Amino acid sequence: MKLSFDEWEQLYKGRFKELQQKIQVGIEASERGEVLDAKEVFERLREKLQQKRTQAGQ
Repeated sequence: MKLSFDEWEQLYKGRFKELQQKIQVGIEASERGEVLDAKEVFERLREKLQQKRTQAGQ
């Protein structure tokens, strides 16, 4: 499906607005101290990935 320029622009603007809203939610959470340690997050992601790989190998 090919979009016209106007359709593409509307889609882009809508997604951009959604992104801005999500960023604002994150900023507000950060200001309340609701943050996670990046090292912990990445360690959890690595563990989940390893579990998926192990399950896929079975």
